[in-house]
Amino acid sequence: MLPLLLAAAPTAWAPPARAAGPASGPPAATRTPPTVTTSLFAPQGFAFAGVTEVATADGPLRVLVLKVRAASLEDYRLRTRDGREEYGLAARSLELRGDVTLYLTKFSGCIDGLLCLTFSADGLPAPPVIPPFVFMTRVSAEQALVTSDVIVTDGLRLEAS
Repeated sequence: MLPLLLAAAPTAWAPPARAAGPASGPPAATRTPPTVTTSLFAPQGFAFAGVTEVATADGPLRVLVLKVRAASLEDYRLRTRDGREEYGLAARSLELRGDVTLYLTKFSGCIDGLLCLTFSADGLPAPPVIPPFVFMTRVSAEQALVTSDVIVTDGLRLEAS
């Protein structure tokens, strides 16, 4: 279901400005979020917005909330991890624009290709202060949900394994 949400038309939903109590965010499909990888993540206006919980069919899921004005992703791959037959989305590039919010249980990547870090909703190594002009390489994220005003892809394809 999540790959379909990601590829769906723009959404009008606006998340709360601050992290709130249990299961306060938008609903996510399952407690086992898909894994997203990308060779380049170039956000504009990157901001850590807190930690919250999103509702899933299996109960609440604790997530990091990241907000950006826009983001470019190269060599985008999304793979389901729910234990059934696996599906995925792939694209040469993916652009997120407008009011973009990423709900992630885990986020790893190398800032400017040099300093590699991992953040999770259950334990941050340090407050993730990321300058708005940096890019990240070798990104891997457990993505519970993404909301965006506009999603544009180049070479989008559905893959089954």
